[in-house]
Amino acid sequence: MPEQSAFTARLVRIDHALFLTGALVHLILVCIQPFLAGWSLDGDGNAFDWHGVNGSIILTISMILIPVSVLWWRPGRGTPWAPALVVLLFAAETFQLGMGYADILVVHIPLGVGIVLGSFVLFGLTLVRRRRTVASGPQRRTVS
Repeated sequence: MPEQSAFTARLVRIDHALFLTGALVHLILVCIQPFLAGWSLDGDGNAFDWHGVNGSIILTISMILIPVSVLWWRPGRGTPWAPALVVLLFAAETFQLGMGYADILVVHIPLGVGIVLGSFVLFGLTLVRRRRTVASGPQRRTVS
């Protein structure tokens, strides 16, 4: 039985590393988006193309982060807010991609600001772990 718990602990550490890495890459790519958009306003058509490609990569990373965040939450004792935020970011980024390709900038730009803020919060949540409580008689104690 100790082998099973050691194996599970190892899987949880691997999943947490994947979630942390994915959230960090997501954050970096999201922070690059405004610079690519501004660069394209200078008349560089390549930057405009890269802005669209980067948006698609961000959406793909969000899609991958959904099951990874659920695994980090349930067996990994991570915060339950992480999967909820990943799903919310995925929905916002899907809508954002559509608004960008439709050139509806009055929605695209403010939504992009919200996505950047949400990405910072998501990365912060990767650093938070829930503590489980163990009941011992009339008192409860926290075990890390």
